[in-house]
Amino acid sequence: MPGMNEQKLSRLEARLERLVEGAFAHIFGKKIRAQDIALELARSLEANSRPSKNSRPEAPDYYTIFLHPEAHRTLLQQQPTLPDVLSEYVVELAEQAGCKLANTPIVDIQADTTVASPQFVIKAEHSGARRSTTALMERVALPGNHAVPNNPQLVINGQRIVQLQHELINVGRSRDNHVILDDSTVSRHHLQLRLRQGRYILFDTQSQGGTFVNNVSVKQHVLQNSDVIQVGNTQLVYTEDSAPGETTGIFPAIPDIPDLTD
Repeated sequence: MPGMNEQKLSRLEARLERLVEGAFAHIFGKKIRAQDIALELARSLEANSRPSKNSRPEAPDYYTIFLHPEAHRTLLQQQPTLPDVLSEYVVELAEQAGCKLANTPIVDIQADTTVASPQFVIKAEHSGARRSTTALMERVALPGNHAVPNNPQLVINGQRIVQLQHELINVGRSRDNHVILDDSTVSRHHLQLRLRQGRYILFDTQSQGGTFVNNVSVKQHVLQNSDVIQVGNTQLVYTEDSAPGETTGIFPAIPDIPDLTD
């Protein structure tokens, strides 16, 4: 009988398959399956794990999946949350392999003209000093063809306003964050905002005190206008302007983010 971790991994694999089976069938036909990418992620994790100071080896925390540009575009249009689902999958793979992760794993899906469809290539790396404990820390400008919210902002403790101008925004006490909070009750790297389909999605990055949105504890949450975020003793209010003719607080439907915590 498989152990608890193996059962959880099997459930994750089944959810991953259900999530992307339609998109993969449309793009790749029967030549490639969602499980193929999941299996290659596992191989890359094991092949690139390295010894650490304690008894558990350290798994890589940054994975890049290279696809042909047409496949890349179609896949992310149909399943924009796939990188986040795969990130959760890597966490479970590391646990199953007896490895530790120094940072929250990031899975980045990139277009590459040298990769022939329906093939794919996965590169696994240890982020090290180049990235923070939550993800890439470089300030990334939003590409011109990327849908963005209308004037998104964070209002911190009702006093400081921070314009959100990047695809990936790290928030915490450490000085290498995009949004720095001077609050000893906030984790060094507390949460992250990621732009997906023109909406910011909040992720708690394994903070010590947790993240609350509208008084509800969350691990991930699609931000809407006037959402109140509480981290430690700091309150952040997310705001964005309504488009002309649009009622504040009413937004287009977006895909649900699968809950992979059970």
